[in-house]
Order: sequence, then structure tokens, then C-alpha cells
Amino acid sequence: MEEGLTKRSRMSRRVFLRRMGTGVVSVSVAGVTRISWSQAAAAEIKRGSSAIGITYYASPAGGGNGRSPGSPFKIAGFWAVAKPGDTLVLLDGRYAADDSKITPPEKLSGEPARPITIRALHDGKVELDGEGVRRTVNLFFNDYFILEGFNAHGAYGRRDHASTVQLSRSNHCIVRRVCAWDAQDGNTEVFGTHGHGDHNLFEDCAGWGIARKVYQNSQGGDYTTYRRCLAIWQGCHAVGPKMGFSMFYNSRGIVAENCIALWNGTRMKETHQAMANDGKPFADWSTGPKGPHTYTNYGVDQPYGCFSADANRKIGPTKGPYLYGCMAFALKSHRIVRIPGLFYMPCKQEDGFLENCAALVEEGAASLRPFYLSKIKARGLTAVGDAEPSLGGAQVENLLRATGAEGRAAWAAMLRKEPPDRGAHLYYRYENGKLTGQPLWPWPMNQRIKELIGLDVTTTLMRLGVS
Repeated sequence: MEEGLTKRSRMSRRVFLRRMGTGVVSVSVAGVTRISWSQAAAAEIKRGSSAIGITYYASPAGGGNGRSPGSPFKIAGFWAVAKPGDTLVLLDGRYAADDSKITPPEKLSGEPARPITIRALHDGKVELDGEGVRRTVNLFFNDYFILEGFNAHGAYGRRDHASTVQLSRSNHCIVRRVCAWDAQDGNTEVFGTHGHGDHNLFEDCAGWGIARKVYQNSQGGDYTTYRRCLAIWQGCHAVGPKMGFSMFYNSRGIVAENCIALWNGTRMKETHQAMANDGKPFADWSTGPKGPHTYTNYGVDQPYGCFSADANRKIGPTKGPYLYGCMAFALKSHRIVRIPGLFYMPCKQEDGFLENCAALVEEGAASLRPFYLSKIKARGLTAVGDAEPSLGGAQVENLLRATGAEGRAAWAAMLRKEPPDRGAHLYYRYENGKLTGQPLWPWPMNQRIKELIGLDVTTTLMRLGVS
């Protein structure tokens, strides 16, 4: 068994944390045990990144030796000198060239206490622009990297791999305070970890724009944690399921803590054909007639939900997913198609768990189910909207369902410091499956998101509770 992991077992209904091995933490909630990113490991990385290694500097123009802000090289110049513990600081500006993308060579990796860090000098002032012709961020066999503070968009590559921020076969990496949007219009995502890239953390990130999914872990992207991340699903014209967060796809132990997702199809074409990975109309449908399918009225092929899932194989007793303090909402001003549910979690095994989660469908929006759950455990749910939640086979404690003025009041109550009598309570942050005493509001990336797309996350959520 891999170092730092332990056998998963049934435990009590209380939250239980136990430090293990190299710092991985076992979290057991409602009778389910999983493996999570640990506080100890994160603290160890934080210490290593600030105390060990050489700091280099890069700029869009480059031209220097990289050893000072006054003599920066280009990003590509870092790869030849980078060693565990080193840091590359990105000076302000727009990075739009083949030698200005974050694509380290294979097998360049940090170490547990000495990660390789690439960060913006000033949060939000660094823009990685793929211009629709190149990748922006792609780690491939690169372990123990920390990426912080920049914006990225406009990725391009093979239609099924041109995602904006992608980790493949890369383990123990952190992506923090990154805003990203517009992957290629194909089988892509804005943020993704794949191919046995395990134990990765996405923290305080925001994603939107064109992509089949905003956040995805697949084909062994196990034990991924999304913490305080925002997803806005806006559009994709490729064949295949669409969602904000894909909480499992042949992967296990996936965690979402205080994440927010909304469905907003404003980037969809009014009329289009679902496209295959080769860029041609998809024709080989498993059911129904063969041949291209044409969608009208801004239709979407296989819209699943804000928090949802793909296929999952049988890969052990604990698969998840685990969602703590998450929210999904649909507004009447957005272009909404009929999806199964804002939280659509068709689990095949009874070991997933939701706690303090809420979904709202604004009055006047399309009639959608706030929750569509099966074979999953949940505690403390608030469902606001006209449609009934579907809970077939789910074990749910403390569900509050309300509509109209009662629903708005319930939404407002769950965002206050004092916990409501029923339903979810979303005032404090979760970390490693444990409810902390640190307030969640205002939303940590609120100002950057507002500057980029005009969305005030905190104000929008608070106003949903106003009569």
C-alpha cells in the first residue's frame, strides 16, 4: 500500500481526524472514511517554499538571467535551472508566446518539503493567454508543484486535451488563487487532473467560459480536493456530459469544500451540431438514429448539472464523492436548459456524503430539481425552488425544502452566523472535512472575479435571500 495511506473503515458519525504516515489525514464522517489532503503536509510545503531554494523572475519579454526583477528571463528559461525548493516569480503582464507557458519538462518535480513554486508577483496581474493556438498550463509527470495567483485562458491543443489548467500524472500539487477560462471547445475542462495524478489541491480558484466541464478529475485523478472554488458553466458544443464540477469519473476520494457552481449557458450557439473529438459532427450515437444531431434554441447535449459525475468503476470500498458546505444556483436571467438537478449525484455505491449543502432555483427560472441524489448519505440540506428534490435511495437527515418567500428566508438564514433550526448552515469554512471557526464570507476571490467578469459573488448570494 502507498506510503501515507491506510485501510478505509467504518467509523462513528462524528468527524475524526488522524495523522498518518507522511501527513495524509484520514477523515471519517457519517460512517465513511476517506483520505484527504493533510494540514500537516500543507504546512510542511508552506515552510519549504519560503525557506529553501533560489528565487527566479520571469517577464513576458524576458532577456535577462532571471536572478532579479530587473533581469528577468522568460518562463521557459526556468526549466533548465529549476530544482526542488526553487520559486519562479512572474512579473506583471500578458504572457502570450510558446516560451511563456507553464509546461515544465517531464519528470521535473519538487519534493514534499521543497516544492517548486510558480507564482504571480501580484495576484491577478499576470495573464497567460493561449490565444487559441497553444497550451497555457500543463503539468505532465511533475510532482510537488505550487501554482499561484495568475489568470489563464485561451488554451489549444488536441480537441480532447486542450484544457486551460491541466495536471496529468502529476501528484501532490497545489493550484491556488488562479482564475481560468475558455478551454478549447471540445472534450475539455478549465481545471483538470487526470491519469493517476493524485492528491492534488485546487484552492480559491474560479473557472468559467467554454469547456465541457469546469472542474474534472478522471481516469485515476484520485483524492483531488476542490476548496472554495467557483464554477460557471457557460457553453460547449462537443458531444458528452456537461457539468460544473465532475465529482467522479473513474476516480475516488474526491472532495469539494465550500464550492459554488451555477449554470449559465450564455456561450451556447442558438443552433449547432454536437461535435466529435475530430472536429466533425458526432454520428455514432449509442441509442436512437445514427447521424449528426442538430440542437436548436441554445440546446445542450447531455447537460448534467452544477455538481455531478460521470462513470465510475469498482475500485475499492470507498469511492465518494464528499461535498461539504457547497452551493449551486440557477438564476432567471441565465440561459437554463433542463438538467436532472443542480446537484446530480447518481452514485452507484452508498459511500458518498454531503453536509451543509444548498441549492436554489430562482423564481421565474426554468423548473429544475435542486437535488437529484441516489445511493448517497447527506446531512443538512437546503433546497429552494418549485421542483421537488429526487432522493431515490439516498439517506438524508435534516432536509429543508421551501419555495417563494419562505425559500428566500431560508436561504438568508443559512448564510448568517447563527445556525438555522433546519437545513444547511453556510457561514463557516471547511478544511479537510472539518468545519472550522473561520468565516466564509466575503468570498475570498470576490474582487478578482468582479474585476474580470463583473460578478459580485458575495452580493449575488446574499441577495437571493432578499424578499
